[in-house]
Amino acid sequence: MAMNAGPSRKGAIAEINVTPMADVMIVLLIIFMVATPILARPPVRLPDAQHAAEHARGGVEVVVRANGTVTVDGTPADAALVEQLLAARGPSMAAVTLDADREASCDDVARVLAACRRAGAAEVALGARPRLAR
Repeated sequence: MAMNAGPSRKGAIAEINVTPMADVMIVLLIIFMVATPILARPPVRLPDAQHAAEHARGGVEVVVRANGTVTVDGTPADAALVEQLLAARGPSMAAVTLDADREASCDDVARVLAACRRAGAAEVALGARPRLAR
């Protein structure tokens, strides 16, 4: 006894198979999720420190580059705008991590530190690279 499941299909199938497209999109999503933090935070040559202690990253990250440009969590800013951006965060800004390039001028770093203090940062951690034992 044979069952008839319906009319047999002869000709082209008009349905689109989206499984390969979904697989490609998932792979691209993973690649972008991995690459974005690397691209968003270009490396800064931190100064060496004799007794550098590990500090948990968190809060707001302020970067001062050698050419004097300043970024607050990836947003370009100057010293006056740093204070406004930090003050706008309010109580959520408990800690600020300041990464300054070793070639950055002390005046630029001092201006940013003063802006952090005026904005009411509870703690400012200076980024440094541990000096290797010789």
